[in-house]
Amino acid sequence: MSRVRPLDRSAHGALRFDPGIVSSPQTIVQIGLSEIALVAADMPVCLAKDANTGRFNLVALLGLIEPGNLFCVEGRMHATYCPRALQLTGFRLDPAGVAGLAVDEADGAIGAVAGQPLFVDGESTALLADIAVALHRLIADIGAARDVIGDYAGKRLIRPLRLTLQGDDGREHGIDGLYTIDTEALANLPDADVLALHRADRLAPATIMAASLVQIERLCQLNNARHARVLRILP
Repeated sequence: MSRVRPLDRSAHGALRFDPGIVSSPQTIVQIGLSEIALVAADMPVCLAKDANTGRFNLVALLGLIEPGNLFCVEGRMHATYCPRALQLTGFRLDPAGVAGLAVDEADGAIGAVAGQPLFVDGESTALLADIAVALHRLIADIGAARDVIGDYAGKRLIRPLRLTLQGDDGREHGIDGLYTIDTEALANLPDADVLALHRADRLAPATIMAASLVQIERLCQLNNARHARVLRILP
């Protein structure tokens, strides 16, 4: 359970931050536009609808049927790249806090033993300024992703991702609520629209997203190495 408080010198002066620890067990994580190619080296890049706005968010898929992050072992990420939102789960932007930050006192990456200090002799370290900058950049990057995905939606380039897995017990499990690029619709776009996407640097992200779905097989491999229930992807 989170305990988010504005960052305070007296209350949090002894805290340290270990960016290598991933405390969130979430199965999907929101990512920014600039992270697509980095995330796709390990994980499927998909779309999920925001429950409040109905808009599409860009997300990385970290797990399958069993809840949790399949790339996380003993609290640490074992992947080529760790999405920035996972690295920064312990912090929020808050003008009432030191460096414009709030801290989640229950986050596993934040404690009094290991990691880099947030304060030295009562003064904030450069780490806090770096975290604030990283959060601002992540928010802007997520906004950029929403703009690009909105363009795809306007061109009807998004389709539901129909993913069905089968366990070795014969039971089938559908993963719902995810979306991806409709490659057939993309291939049938008028030349002028394709050129416009390319000129706006919006064609490559769509291609990478579609190609990243091969990483679902990697998720199956990670699941099968960790859990008793062996999964395979149904065609």
